[in-house]
Amino acid sequence: MNILFLFADQMHAFAMGCMDNAEIHTPHLDRLAAEGVLFRNAYSNAPVCTPYRGTLFTGRYGSQTDMLGNTAAIPTDEATLADCLNDAGYRTSYIGKWHIGDTWNQAVPAELRGGFTDFIGYQAHNDFLTDVWLFDEAGERHVFDKHRTDATTDVAIERLEGIAGEPFAMFVSYQSPHYPVQPSPEYAAMYEGRQLTRRPNCADVEPYTGTHSPPSPKPREDDPNYQRYGGDLDEYLRLYYAMVTQLDANVGRMLAKLDALGIADDTVVVFTSDHGDLRGSHGRTNKGLAWEESSHVPQIVRVPGGRCGVAADGMVSGVDFFPTLLNFAGAPCPTDKEGVDLAPFL
Repeated sequence: MNILFLFADQMHAFAMGCMDNAEIHTPHLDRLAAEGVLFRNAYSNAPVCTPYRGTLFTGRYGSQTDMLGNTAAIPTDEATLADCLNDAGYRTSYIGKWHIGDTWNQAVPAELRGGFTDFIGYQAHNDFLTDVWLFDEAGERHVFDKHRTDATTDVAIERLEGIAGEPFAMFVSYQSPHYPVQPSPEYAAMYEGRQLTRRPNCADVEPYTGTHSPPSPKPREDDPNYQRYGGDLDEYLRLYYAMVTQLDANVGRMLAKLDALGIADDTVVVFTSDHGDLRGSHGRTNKGLAWEESSHVPQIVRVPGGRCGVAADGMVSGVDFFPTLLNFAGAPCPTDKEGVDLAPFL
């Protein structure tokens, strides 16, 4: 079967309607859960961008690969997920944020791409409204005058149309809803003025985080992001939910394209996130800590002909994707990988 792997950045597990959150609008993710398996207890092995991605693509823990920092590269002697899928005859494709081996809004050189043969993306850039560009295999920059989430889906759909006639494994990496929370106006309007429920362990902290890509202005009061939500945690939550709803709409676009191309019945679809967002829990913000809000992530897997409408409570984690996806590809999994193969359950 084909594989379409969609993953968010900094989306906690509780930001979906199917996870018993009646305050957020996620109809497409809810539909995906109704058509597949919702893993209610999925966790990031390392709730930071690069370490999670290292585990996803090596099938091993950061303590084994030394991918513990936020600019670590995949060791050259590691057999990656893309390597194994390439050997199985799959067209491997990557779109969007990479954030392995470096950072910033720049091209990813071939030696850092983890074996993916088709690649259009960027390292990391914390802005959704300006400087939206992706770099293709030749390093050519493609500029988009639209929200980063929408642009990422546009490119993914274009690439999907080009490879739909052959076995493929496509990974689409969204930067949303990573701070700074910058939804398009129509999605922000959906939550304007609403009082959203905070986590029970939430403190009234300042949610603003300055970024280094691009650098935040000093003093911070000059930063449009600070002016947008500043010290107002409730406004941060509203904009965060808007970011998730915009991401959900783009997941819907990807699912619709599978249907339009007639390949939905041949394609495993995965949705997850690299880590969560503390958003005031324990008096902290962002991620990087092993607490629930930081490490508990969404995970939905829809398999054609597989389990449907199941909510699974067993604990799973990002390291399990390596053997699971290779099983769906009919490919052997190297013996040094750590995850549990979930394909028989799915």
